[in-house]
Amino acid sequence: MENKCLFCEVYKNKIGIIFENDQFYARLDRFPVSPKHALVIPKRHVVSFLELTKDEQHDLLPAIKETIRILENIDSKEFYEKIIRNPVNKKMETFCKKILSNPGLNKKPDGYNIGVNEGISAGQTIHHVHIQVIPRYIGDVADFVGGVRHVIPGMGNYR
Repeated sequence: MENKCLFCEVYKNKIGIIFENDQFYARLDRFPVSPKHALVIPKRHVVSFLELTKDEQHDLLPAIKETIRILENIDSKEFYEKIIRNPVNKKMETFCKKILSNPGLNKKPDGYNIGVNEGISAGQTIHHVHIQVIPRYIGDVADFVGGVRHVIPGMGNYR
């Protein structure tokens, strides 16, 4: 593990882990875009998704599936309230307050966006690969068509 990597430190100190297998751990995102937004993170420090070993690749899908099972049964209200009482910064507090007022807060998700920001131009801000597991709820956006295609403005709706 690298000394200055946030995700390596999180794992080393066992901070907020909701799931763990041989190769990965999962935790709720501290800057959530939807209720129960989670990250699945390799224990080994690796920057690129494309550098995962065969063993890591083998354990990844079960890690995502188990994380989703946990998310579907978790009451996240207490988690976000705890962060608001002692946020790392104002941005984190703002994100968590928005989630507390989200109508999907204690609902079972209706779907998921699962993805990776691979590289700086794709939005990777922490240089340790992490898989985003973003729960989605019917009505959370006006038009869901295109899903993650909306990362490029105007390119989401292909109908």
